[in-house]
Amino acid sequence: MLLGIMGNPTKPRFAKEVAAFAALLRARSVPFVYDAENLPVVPLSAQEVVAHDRIGEQADLILSFGGDGTLLRTAAAVAPHGKPILGVNLGPGLGYLTDVTPSELKTMLDRVLAADYRVEERMMIQASVSGNDRVFHALNDFVVGQPEVSRTSAFDLFIDSLPASTYRADGLIIASPTGSTAYSLSAGGPILEPTLQALIITPICPHTLSMRPLAVSSKRSIAVRAQGPAVLTADGEMICSLSAEQEVTVRKADLAALLVNMHRRDFYHVLRDKLRWGAAPGGSQNL
Repeated sequence: MLLGIMGNPTKPRFAKEVAAFAALLRARSVPFVYDAENLPVVPLSAQEVVAHDRIGEQADLILSFGGDGTLLRTAAAVAPHGKPILGVNLGPGLGYLTDVTPSELKTMLDRVLAADYRVEERMMIQASVSGNDRVFHALNDFVVGQPEVSRTSAFDLFIDSLPASTYRADGLIIASPTGSTAYSLSAGGPILEPTLQALIITPICPHTLSMRPLAVSSKRSIAVRAQGPAVLTADGEMICSLSAEQEVTVRKADLAALLVNMHRRDFYHVLRDKLRWGAAPGGSQNL
């Protein structure tokens, strides 16, 4: 098995952990390729370095060193190649999507090489912008929001090209089931099982109580048109500025992210463990 190493070099532990893991792979004669974008942080030999957008093409499994945000960026690069991704949490955050710690990865290496793990297929979403030929992809969400802080605006919502509603809010989140436990959840959206085929529309700080989150079939297309200047982000990263009346269309992508679950924990175990779902006051679990 050829492993691919990607990640976030700004993480304090990145250089130490990646260098140590690369040394372990060499000692065990395990072949691997390394993201050329991270070469200034952890210099490896030339034959081990591959361009960022080609690692998914060459490697059989991708290791993403960082946090959940790092894994989202890795998924965008790897999903077109249909390769599984194992998130390695460099802490101290929740690590909701990143499944193992660096120390666990070392002890689980034989299982990784034997493909002794469960792979979860996660629906991705794509967005197009009127007047722009590019198609953007996200694992968690797209957000059409205000370019200025503390200002509300009006956002027209269309479902399958038909008018659905106009939200007065700070913005609209269009999330996948995986993204239901991210920004959308913080904004009051519902939690969906990640295997569901659905899209969530969640307003950010809506101006009226009647503006509630909405879940629709993944067979639908969702269009958002801001009635003023706005910005579009994908998985928390700025994509482009939007002029008034410019339309963003979001739908299910043809791509899917394949996430490795080494611990074989189910979705509700992760909710209880990571998000303290159902915890009683004081932190104890009800179950």
